[in-house]
Amino acid sequence: MRALLVVLLLVSAPAQADGKASFEYHCGKCHDAVGTGTQMLTKRLGKEQALLETRKGLTVELVRNAVRHGVLSMPRITRVELPDAELDAIARYLTSSARKPRSSTSP
Repeated sequence: MRALLVVLLLVSAPAQADGKASFEYHCGKCHDAVGTGTQMLTKRLGKEQALLETRKGLTVELVRNAVRHGVLSMPRITRVELPDAELDAIARYLTSSARKPRSSTSP
């Protein structure tokens, strides 16, 4: 039983150190090019600031705070749902100049 749980945990989530994969897995449903989160940010901040993967001016602290406390219609995400190590990887990815957004046709 314990071995099955370990296998399920390893298969169900991306590697902790991979911020892009973690972003796609945990955040992409709402924050990809056609997601509800991106649509809401477009209304609030404009198209240039809506897509998180191309947004300028994000900081690690801003990303962590938004995730842990929620922002307007975005619910807070607990450490159980998204461990700190993965959140840190996502924040580093979103604040990195090396990031490349996914295509708007991604599922």
